Amino acid sequence: MTTAEPQSDRLDDPSLDRPKSMDAIDNHAQQAQQLDASAVNDQAEKVRGASTSSNDLGNDLKIFRDDVLRGWDGKDADAVADHLDKLSKASYKVSDKAEAAKNALQRVSEILENVKKKVAQLAEEATNKDAENRRLIGAARQRKNGSDDENEIETAAADIERLRQLNEKDASGKKDEIERALDNAERQIDELLKPLGIEIEGGFVELTPAGSSSTTASSASPAPVSMSGGNAPAVSGGGGPVGGGDSGGGGGAVAAVQGDGRPAKPIDARGDNPAKIAEQFLGRNASDLKMSGELPAMESWVPNNVNCANFVSGTLEAAGLIDKSQASASVDQLSANLKADGWQSVPLSEAKPGDVVVSNGGGHVVLYAGDGQFIGSNNINPDGSQQISMGGGSGLVEVLTPPS
Repeated sequence: MTTAEPQSDRLDDPSLDRPKSMDAIDNHAQQAQQLDASAVNDQAEKVRGASTSSNDLGNDLKIFRDDVLRGWDGKDADAVADHLDKLSKASYKVSDKAEAAKNALQRVSEILENVKKKVAQLAEEATNKDAENRRLIGAARQRKNGSDDENEIETAAADIERLRQLNEKDASGKKDEIERALDNAERQIDELLKPLGIEIEGGFVELTPAGSSSTTASSASPAPVSMSGGNAPAVSGGGGPVGGGDSGGGGGAVAAVQGDGRPAKPIDARGDNPAKIAEQFLGRNASDLKMSGELPAMESWVPNNVNCANFVSGTLEAAGLIDKSQASASVDQLSANLKADGWQSVPLSEAKPGDVVVSNGGGHVVLYAGDGQFIGSNNINPDGSQQISMGGGSGLVEVLTPPS
């Protein structure tokens, strides 16, 4: 039979003053310090090099195509030129994807750095509060042990117990705040990387609840980013060769398979105006729409905060105005593809519903909806991600209308 420890002994034991939650706080703080944002930045630079290489390849193939058309004759020349044109567009698509991956990795780096600072700040606040509470507990203990007055001893003992409970509550609240910050960072990073098919092996702390039997692991030297699965490009380290890309081909009649394995459900919109197609999706988040398969030309790998060209491409392809080889997640590349297909620049006063509007100094693209209104995938959500909404036409650069 075990004898319970007397209440007075428990009150006089300073080792019991430290809350258990402080152990979890210390553990989280140590792990967060090992997060290496610079390593992710290094990977972003490697992917940037791959994007540049692929874009350069596309430019070289276009020059070769023009040379073929100038110097060759006959059906062979047309066939070779057509093949080179498809290869060039495929290279640009890979470049677009690598550029999106670079942007996502840079954002991951920012998230890691921010959560590292946040956890350090919260841990310091918890440590300071614990020290202050334990100082008060120590003072109450001195009052209890230094008095002969029963009432004073009883009051001091009650203070010790109250202060211990308060200290545990303060530490537990701070531990929960730290874990919320870590969980939020993990969710943001997952949202950025999963659509790209990117996995950072060993470069991010495995987040586990305090007291879990799993050991939280971290590595100060993350392994290179491996990009695979879905529609993400294959990228070798150091800006080396890039392979893959989408082959040409249009039409929305055949349902594709999305990156998550779900069958696409393309809308039936051939011949409709792109602006009218866009109106069907007002209020929808781009993150949901790109994965739904309703607009097959929308690529699922595009980050949720840069889907403007992705959405416009989807509506144009659904309307039958472009094929998937002309779609692009890059504003510049989409604009270039449309012009190469005969789209003409017109003043806004001559714009018709469904015309493509390049805005925000060239960094954004929407559709003209008529009556001076615009519709597109705009950054209106609180977290900076995009939603299909009216607007987005400020800072107008160019209006493109399809060939007659």
